[in-house]
Amino acid sequence: MSGIAETAVQAALVARMTQPDLGWRFVAHADLGRSLDAVVIESEVAAALRRLNPALAECPERVDEVLPRLRAAILSVRDDGLMESNRRMTSWLRGQETVRFVGAEDYVPVRLLDYARPRANSLAVSTEVTYRAGTEERRFDVVLWVNGFPLAVGETKTPVGAATSWLNAASDIHDGYEVKTPGFFVPNVLSFATEGRELRYGAIGQPPEMWLPWSRTTDELPLPGLAAVLRSAELLLRPEMLLDIIRTYTLYSRRSSASGGYTQKVIPRYPQVEAVDAIVRRVRDPQRRQGLVWHHQGSGKTLLMAFAAARLRQQSDLDAPTIVVVLDRLDLIEQVASEFSSVGLPGLTVAETKDELARLLREDTRGILVTTIFRFADAGLLNERSNIVVLVDEAHRTQEGRLGADMRAALPNAKLIGLTGTPISTDDHNTWETFGDPADPGGVLNHYSVERSIADGATLPIHIEPRLVDFHFDKAALDEAFIELADAESLDEHQRGYLGRRASRVDAFMRTPARIQAVCEDIVTHYRARVAPLGLKAQVVAFDRELCVAYQETITGLLGPGEEATVVMTTAKTDPVEWRVWDRDRAAEQAVRDRFLDPADPLRFLIVTAKLLTGFDAPVEGVMYLDKPLRAHTLFQAVTRTNRRWTNPATGQEKLHGLVVDYIGLGEELARAVAVRDTGDKRALPAEVDELVAVLMEVLRNAMSPFTGIDRSTAGYEQLMEAQELLATEEERTSFAERFLRCESLFELLWPDTRLRPLEADYRWLARIYASITPTVDANRLLWHRLGEKTRELIGEYITGVEVTTVEAESIAIDAGTFEVLRQLELLPGPVSAPLTPQEPPTVDEVLDTIESRLRRKLAGPVAHPVWRTLSERLEELRRSRVAGAMDSVAFLKRLLELARQVVEAERAEVDGRLHEFEVLDPDRGALTQILEEYAPPGVPVIVAKVVEDIDAIVRPIRGTRWQESQPGDREVRRQLRLVLKRSGLPPTGELYDRAYAYIREHY
Repeated sequence: MSGIAETAVQAALVARMTQPDLGWRFVAHADLGRSLDAVVIESEVAAALRRLNPALAECPERVDEVLPRLRAAILSVRDDGLMESNRRMTSWLRGQETVRFVGAEDYVPVRLLDYARPRANSLAVSTEVTYRAGTEERRFDVVLWVNGFPLAVGETKTPVGAATSWLNAASDIHDGYEVKTPGFFVPNVLSFATEGRELRYGAIGQPPEMWLPWSRTTDELPLPGLAAVLRSAELLLRPEMLLDIIRTYTLYSRRSSASGGYTQKVIPRYPQVEAVDAIVRRVRDPQRRQGLVWHHQGSGKTLLMAFAAARLRQQSDLDAPTIVVVLDRLDLIEQVASEFSSVGLPGLTVAETKDELARLLREDTRGILVTTIFRFADAGLLNERSNIVVLVDEAHRTQEGRLGADMRAALPNAKLIGLTGTPISTDDHNTWETFGDPADPGGVLNHYSVERSIADGATLPIHIEPRLVDFHFDKAALDEAFIELADAESLDEHQRGYLGRRASRVDAFMRTPARIQAVCEDIVTHYRARVAPLGLKAQVVAFDRELCVAYQETITGLLGPGEEATVVMTTAKTDPVEWRVWDRDRAAEQAVRDRFLDPADPLRFLIVTAKLLTGFDAPVEGVMYLDKPLRAHTLFQAVTRTNRRWTNPATGQEKLHGLVVDYIGLGEELARAVAVRDTGDKRALPAEVDELVAVLMEVLRNAMSPFTGIDRSTAGYEQLMEAQELLATEEERTSFAERFLRCESLFELLWPDTRLRPLEADYRWLARIYASITPTVDANRLLWHRLGEKTRELIGEYITGVEVTTVEAESIAIDAGTFEVLRQLELLPGPVSAPLTPQEPPTVDEVLDTIESRLRRKLAGPVAHPVWRTLSERLEELRRSRVAGAMDSVAFLKRLLELARQVVEAERAEVDGRLHEFEVLDPDRGALTQILEEYAPPGVPVIVAKVVEDIDAIVRPIRGTRWQESQPGDREVRRQLRLVLKRSGLPPTGELYDRAYAYIREHY
């Protein structure tokens, strides 16, 4: 690590935070006035107690009755664990704990922080803070102290080092500091990590890959750099924000898992804080009654409502408002009420019936009411108070007809806040007009876009795989059979026409047994190959209830032990009696959901036709098999079921993207569904794909404008260098990045429509420019992503099952050369000169152990030759690769046999006195050399061996660690490969890059 560079990052942070607008003062570690084993600065805590509590100001000695309780709260971490101790300390920091002092009759609350005047607290920032817990000692790069409590801990890394990133820093906190020295994190609000390019933050217990950036929705999407880091710091680490997070935005959610319940600390994302602040301002505004919050689907609107309800209830000037959360589906009530209850929101009531809702509102009930829009039907006037706030979830549905009018008539003076991920603007529905205020920019109170949500990592991109369900039939024979049938039944022309039309309906086609069998076989095969190895689950959307049942029966017949499929649907009285098993009551349906959400439960497939397409929050859902025509916002909400982030709790594997497998041919409809204008205009984007293409052409033309005059016929490297010269300043790069991201958004939504072909060359060219200017971080950060033993066992078993096929076995040739090497290693009977005969080859373990024994003897001397050390390193890499799951795969055996050959050849070279001439060959590097020599642009001078060495240095440290299955891992290998190529004067995109990346992904 470069200590100087790391110190520079710290210095820049401290310099920004100690400016007057943020209000922190720098205090050196040595001047804090605390012993190394103390978590808090007790002199500062005591001063705050006397300053903020009249009872202690009158009797200062009472401080000694409080400090032991705070020490106990910290020391309890040894027995209660960090999460429970942090929850208890948060209660202290919020002023919710009471003490009855000696000689007093009543309990009184104890205030530790001044929330009314955040800058009146003691605010200190220190660097290189040492903390000692028993034999463990850690040094924290940056600590923020408020009244003596270490509320935030920051870890910094060098921005110029080749082996560090913010992920390394976050891992140090999550895997090291919180585990080894948990006491210091008992008062922790949040931790942050940066390497000078990006800043990410997280709560205790939050895996580093789930840490997020902090920004503003009105800021441009930043490019990595120190300016972006300081901007995040000034927004997130303001004293007001830290105290706000404690008081309003810290929740402790009870979760369930296969091994039982656990508690998860929840802190906010910046769009949630922005939206809550905007909602509170709108509620306080006497002139404006409503507002629209438009946040991308899956970005946390349920928690946003919980935060908003808590914040509104805190406002004394609102006189104990009533918060009414209005949903449009019964199944959402359980989800929202469970989420609200799990985080401990007080005063929560679920209005189960229309009469109960009317009674609660007429009785002027305060607190939080959860209900559905249907319970307002014909309700009449229920309450005229103006401090009622109605939060309408999925505000684009059911609000513009009679039910919405009944709700407004029932609460005529209430403030109405609509929340949606898919606003609608059509002839008869307009979410902007229903909830938006004309004075708001674009009619929106707060907007968190699709692009920003994905760029932040709050949600995942969605990939769409089209499937062609192709059927062939004999039309002539079919027509002849139809005529025979019509004649036999004496049908007239009208009857014949009706029968023909009915027989050709899409539902009849979809119900054919051949299609059902073909689609279900494809679903199960695809799931096992692409989804099951990641621990993810699947949702199947069938055309109707009849097909739900047919798919369940067929898929179940294809599944094996430990795999289940079930149907979630509502049946009708006229449905077959055997379908009633699927018509569950609410409790039974919730139990099915809980099973699906548990990654350890064998329920793998949920088969639906209408239920659970909206409002069903299931991060473990990795794929939706779509076999039903859906439209517009319903389609958009359905496919975004898959866009939630998720990390497998057993293996640590990350979900990289949501996946929709389309069996119905909804390409254009998918484009329309997600085509919502990002400008906030009160209308949707043009509905037709032709118009979307026209919009893309305009955006693409705008993005190409800075590069007018560049000769695109020159070598790719020269083009990129010329383009980079035109983007010399940070402002120019930022502007270009924003333009390109808009192009990317539209292009990816429309892909693979053939109308994109005329635009594809320009788009790909811009993509190469964008890739060439995007800062990178080193692949060594990927070492953090090593998978656990459970992952290796899981993946190993799965890969073994896939690879043990006749084709794979035949690809390993135990030829004469192989037998000769094995005999040289003394793994086969008989002298070397004996004739070769077919025999059973040795096991992998026998080959590994023999090679290790031979190399150990070579390394035992006083001075070991570098050749033996290199071969020993290769052997160790192979052992790691096998432990990581390679087992007896074809690639592993080939590499092992190649190493065995090189050991034998090196021994022969030693006998001949030419060991100094011997070169240890790497089969992967040899293949990379061939790729570079074949696909490098002609006329570009490059030292191929040096490029291969640089590429090898990227991926050798992570070989065998399954980096391909980690989203950050795969992304960083791609970035590093581009960086190596660019530095060597080679094109960082195109066929050379594609071939090299594909080989690395396959063999490393």
